[in-house]
Amino acid sequence: MPFRSPELSDYDNVVSLNEAWLDLLQKDTRLIRGMQDWPDRLRRRITTLSRQQIARLAATPFLLFSFREGDERYWTRVLERTPERGLFTGNDSDEVDTLISASLGFIWQLAQRNPYTLRLICGATLYWTERIAEQTFFGLLDAVRKTGDMPDIRLLRRRQIWNKLLDGGVSRERALRRAAQMSALQVVLTVAPDTPAERWSRAARNTRTPLLHVADDDPEKT
Repeated sequence: MPFRSPELSDYDNVVSLNEAWLDLLQKDTRLIRGMQDWPDRLRRRITTLSRQQIARLAATPFLLFSFREGDERYWTRVLERTPERGLFTGNDSDEVDTLISASLGFIWQLAQRNPYTLRLICGATLYWTERIAEQTFFGLLDAVRKTGDMPDIRLLRRRQIWNKLLDGGVSRERALRRAAQMSALQVVLTVAPDTPAERWSRAARNTRTPLLHVADDDPEKT
């Protein structure tokens, strides 16, 4: 089947959202939850990036943060709970709430307009993309905000990838920077979690049984 190519504006939005998230990482420690197993050096690195390094890393061609797109049980629970309209939980942070709202708006409109691009920038499953497309935007935003959850760091358990992104991925040399970022993209697109629970969930769905289920830049700088 034909696929509609991503538009330049799609990647502009990815860069903008990545930059906002990386900015927040520098000042809101709640966003780095789950990194307890990271070496101190790596944890300090991602939370002390310079303005210039943030701009470089933000150009990675996928969202650096995740809404747990591969966790089907989580999303079934989020989307199928009884709605209580208008009672947003939020995160006690206007900046975090703005990031979540803007990200979900971008994700939702891509699910409607170009699901192939959404899968590229999130490494998302077809199931998740279709579930997002089924929602109204308000319904999606309301359901997610009621959880009070924050975005996760994408590829959290793949520290070698983050070592690469936080080294070559912020390099002053454009070729090295792009190589590191494209290497990470390959992992996002080709190495998906496949737990026994997820395999059972997919099998059950196929039977139609309801179950969750650092110096000056070079001339090619960004």
